[in-house]
Order: sequence, then C-alpha cells, then structure tokens
Amino acid sequence: MKSGICGKNGILSCGNFSLSAHLLSLSKISVILLLFLAATVSTAAATADLDYMKVDININNGYVITTVEQKLTNNEDEADYDDFSIYKPEEAFISDFTLLINDKEYSSEVLPKGKAEKSMMEAVSQGKSAGLLTDEKGGRFEYAVNIQAGQSIIVRLTYEQALKKTLGEYEYVQPLYVQHDLDDLSVNVNIVSENKIITLETPGFNNTKISSVSNTEKRIYYRSDSIPNRDMKIVFSTESPELTGDMLFYETGGQGYMMHVFSPTVDQLGTPAMNKDIIFVIDKSRSMEGKKIEQVKSVFSEIISDLPEEDRFSIIFFDNRIMEFSDELMMASSDNKKDAMDFVNSLDASGRTDIDGALVKALEMFDENSDSVPIVVFLTDGIPTSGVKNTDNIRNDISNENDAQAAIFTVAFGIDKDEGYYDFLKVLSLENYGKADSFSISDDSMDDISNFYDTISTPLMTDIEYDYDGEVTGIVNTGESSLFAGSDAIVLGKYASGTGSISSTITGSTRSGTQEFSNNFVVRSSSSNSFIPRLWAYEKIMNLLDRIDVEGEKAEMVEEVTDLSMEFGFATPYTSLYVEMPEEEEPEPAAPPAEYEAVAEEVEEEEEEAVQETMVEEIPLVEDETVMAESDDVEENTDKEETPGFEIVYAIIGVFAATYCKCPGFSKK
Repeated sequence: MKSGICGKNGILSCGNFSLSAHLLSLSKISVILLLFLAATVSTAAATADLDYMKVDININNGYVITTVEQKLTNNEDEADYDDFSIYKPEEAFISDFTLLINDKEYSSEVLPKGKAEKSMMEAVSQGKSAGLLTDEKGGRFEYAVNIQAGQSIIVRLTYEQALKKTLGEYEYVQPLYVQHDLDDLSVNVNIVSENKIITLETPGFNNTKISSVSNTEKRIYYRSDSIPNRDMKIVFSTESPELTGDMLFYETGGQGYMMHVFSPTVDQLGTPAMNKDIIFVIDKSRSMEGKKIEQVKSVFSEIISDLPEEDRFSIIFFDNRIMEFSDELMMASSDNKKDAMDFVNSLDASGRTDIDGALVKALEMFDENSDSVPIVVFLTDGIPTSGVKNTDNIRNDISNENDAQAAIFTVAFGIDKDEGYYDFLKVLSLENYGKADSFSISDDSMDDISNFYDTISTPLMTDIEYDYDGEVTGIVNTGESSLFAGSDAIVLGKYASGTGSISSTITGSTRSGTQEFSNNFVVRSSSSNSFIPRLWAYEKIMNLLDRIDVEGEKAEMVEEVTDLSMEFGFATPYTSLYVEMPEEEEPEPAAPPAEYEAVAEEVEEEEEEAVQETMVEEIPLVEDETVMAESDDVEENTDKEETPGFEIVYAIIGVFAATYCKCPGFSKK
C-alpha cells in the first residue's frame, strides 16, 4: 500500500499502517496535527540531516519577534520519515509557520479553532496533505515530514512576545536545543530602544560578537558548529525615560496606536520606596520533605535577614496545622529577624496541606487602614488535602477575607505550568492583585525564588491611575495599579488617526503621599514603531485570557480573543494555524518504522475478525483501547498526485497513538 492519505470512508494509510478517520472524532482528540506542541512520539532512528538552524531575533522596545529556520535534507537513497522539534518561550504566541519545498512556499493561515479542525478533517477525507497547529501549554513545537531521497525542505517558525522589565533589566531566553545532530547554528539579534542601551550581555556565551549601531541600537551575532549546553540568555538595560514617561505612536489603515512607558526611579520620584507589611505563608506538608524544605529554609532565612527595619512582617508555616511566628505583624528589627530565622530553621516537613486555613489566617493580620503596602508571599508544592479542599471555595474565602487588598504572590514549587493545579494558583493570585510563577526543583531553585521575591520587594507606587482625557480607547495596562523598583508600566491604546497631541495624567500613592504627573505628548507616527499594534494585540489577548481564567469562558471574551487573534495572526487557545498544500507529483513512499509494521499486522488480523463478526464498515471507538481499521475497498490510485516530500499521515498516527494507543514504540507524555 502506498504512502499517503487516500481511500474510501476516510481511511488514512501509510505503508501497511491504517487508521479510520472515524477514530479522529473531535470530541475525543482536541488536536490533529502535522505540527504539534508538547506531544512526545518515539520513532525509529532518524536519518534525515539537519543542515542548519538560523535564529533571527528582533527586539523593539521590549517586543520580540523571533524566526527560527531549519533546513532538512535526506541524503539517503530512499524516502525518509522523521520528526523534528523547535523550542520556544512559553509566553510566546506563534504567528507564522512556513514550508519551502522544491522552491515553493507554503504559508499557514490563522482560523478559529473549530473551523481549522473542520478544514483539517475535510482535507483528510479528500486525501489532501495538510497541517494543523494549535497553541498548547508548553514550549515545544514538533513537526513531522516525509522527505524524498536527495530532497531538502526548509521550515520557518515565527513567534512573538512582550518582555517585562524587572530589577532594571530586560531578559530574553532563546531555547537552542534540538534533538538532532547540528553543526551549523547561527543566532542574529537586533535590539532597538527609544532610550540609550546601557548594558548588554549574553551570560555563558563568551564567543558572541556584540556590535553597536548607535546608542539605541545594538546587535549580537553567534555561530557554533555544535549545540550549546544551555539556552541563550540576552540581558540588557536602558536609561529610564523622563518622569512622565515616553509615548510612541504608529498609524496604519486610518487607526492610531500609542505606547506609553512609565518607569520612574526613586530619584525621579524624590521619595524612598514605600514600607510594606509582608507575611510569608509557607507549605511544610509531608510532600516538602528532603531537599525542598531545606531549600525553603535557606532562601527565606536570607529574605528575612534582608528586610528593611521599617517593614513589618510575620511567618506562617502550615501543613494540616497552622504555625505562626507571631499572631501579629512585627517590626523587622534585628532581634525579631533573628528569632524569625530560628523559627524557620526549627521546622520539619510533615502532615497534610491546609491552604485555605493558612491564607485566611495571614489575611486576618492585615490592617486595611495601614499606609504600608500589604503583601503575601505564598509557597506551596501541592494540592489542598486538609481543611477546605474545593479550589472554588478557597478562592471565595480568600476574596472575602482580603479587605486590605493584599497582593498574593505565589511560588508554585515543583508545579509545572501545564499542570491543572497551577491554573488555580495563577487565578488565586490574579484575583488578589498579585501573580504566580512556577519553579522547578533544582540546584538553582533558591536563586530563582530569591530573584522572584526581589522583583516585588520594593514598592514605589500603588493605586496608580492613568488618564488620557478621553483621547485613547481600548486601553491595556501591563503594570496594573502598582509599580515596583526597577520595573515599568506600559499602557497601550488606540487613538483617532490625525490626532495632534495626547494629554496624559498619572496619579498614584507614594511614601510621601499622593503624587500627580502630567504631560502633553505631540503625536509623531514613525515606521520604526510598527510593532505597537501587534504589542497592543498581544497584551490585550493576554489580558483577556487572564480574565477568562478568573471569570470563566464568557462568550464575549472568547469572541474578542478570537477576533484579535484572527486580525493579527496569532495562534492562541481559540485559534489555530492551518496549512494546506496543493496536490502535485506523489513522492516516493518512506518505509514506516518497524514498530508500525508490527502494529499494522496485528491490526489487520483484528480487523478481519471484526469484519467477519460485525459485517460493518466502521468499528466503534472503545475508550482505552486501540481501534484501527482498514477498509477492504480502498482504491489505490497510482496516478494520484500529492505534495512532494510532505506527509501528514505519520504525524496524525503519531499523535493519535501517543495519546490513545498502547502500541510499542510510543510514549505518552
């Protein structure tokens, strides 16, 4: 049987391996792809060569557009099937996927997820080569190809994200790992800023070449004949804008977009950082035993020792019991901090996990009339197993108890972002003025948690409001209502094309009281600011996705995410990238991996028995069983032309089997 997608009743055939399209029910499979994220498929040994990988990174005022290009060549005498991976930052949206086959370019289009899946199923049923890419959690993009003997294919993937300024620096991490041998890797980085770039470094990559185009534009070039043992980290800092901030403009299609960057320093504000009331709520349940509890003791002892004397603090350790250092906030005097560190180091891990009880106890300590900034640093490694266990009830309890509007910053220790429980921790923080982050259990955990704390340890302003005198609509604020030392707030919005100027008034609370900053910005649209509409759309979508996490999937928010994703070309949870290739001369079929052959023979035997027993064309899907059927009346049209060097069927089989089959040679992630 020839390689390809063909046949009656939606039969997908590849070598001797067949699947009925009846099995690819959208109610059972959320992703049917040639190109897929966060799926692991074990296949036969790879023979296709990865000739090179080129990475182009463009950073414009904190907005990053990255394109990764890989060239694949089959130097063997017969067609070869192989799968490849490209890793991306988790926060990035994929915005383009392109294939170059025999000098012909095939680009993807963004469709609503349901429409894309329908198009994919129609393509499969018509025997067309097509691919579907959806945005899933995780940072790996995997694709599969069937390459003819002597043929080369070029794959390009583009993704986009916004950087956040923390502790006075911007940091971008570019994954460089690939699963195949690679002897030609190049990375080109171009960084442009409205303000002077002060520092630029790539820690651990000493052989990078850094050049200066101007004070506001820098370039990095890196080339290697092997795969580095780490990801490339790009760290840079810029001069702060004037006290009232910078405002950049861009107009396109009769619509104006603005970007207002507000990033005052302590010196510019003319007042010290605000005092804080801070409570550390730390999980010491049995799952924290060993290395985890020892790391927690070490990092929080250091954090406590560095507390300014003007701050007030307390510590709560919890399992199924609540253990307080003090039942009221204490001044961060030297004696109190020493006693607190002794308390931290005296405890061991045991018991179950009462998250609700610990957080409620912490919130009861705050005085809502205090002038200090209320903060909770909450660390946990697991689900609630004691007290209130229902996560919705926990959310309600915390919201009802948080009269002081304390910001809850959550350290998810050893909890991956793709785990369902992380979503609860994220939402808990978002609806309580904070944020959550995930930290793996490693030798670097202490440094990572300490750095996370540093970003929120020095509040400069709270209760910040931005007013543009009604001239700006569709406002998205990335800094929300608080600003910490070394960070910035970016406000994005739309204005009427042709507007001459935009007035800005910023008010907020500082240590010395309420302050107000006003300015009138002259509108000057510049082509160098063409990234602003995409940054606005990115942040608007991210904001809506956070609201959906908190409020649930409301139709109007889902529709807005979908419309923006379609307009600006992002693969998001509600849209997919779909690519379909016209039919051309059929490639030489690749021999399927050996394990496919063995499974295929077994399937054919089972199918014959099933047909004899049921005398029906389709076999119903039974949960947790492998059901594969091949129709006896599939016509093999040897004259049928298909896309050269590109077969969807292997990937469909791979995704299906990795998810549902108990087949040898497949692993389920």
